[in-house]
Amino acid sequence: MGKAGLILVAVLLAGCVKPQGNYCDLTTTLYFDEGQVVDYLAENDDGLLKEIVIHNETRARLCG
Repeated sequence: MGKAGLILVAVLLAGCVKPQGNYCDLTTTLYFDEGQVVDYLAENDDGLLKEIVIHNETRARLCG
């Protein structure tokens, strides 16, 4: 998902409904099926790859 897709998801989720639960209830670790995905992102969208790594590390630190 590119930056435009992430922005669209954020806009859709920013509606009137308040999610129930805490950060750990509402998030999940993002996994890649193959190492080729990481290689592709490293070459073509390193910003997204960094954001995914930050998200996963944050979730691991906060949620165990």
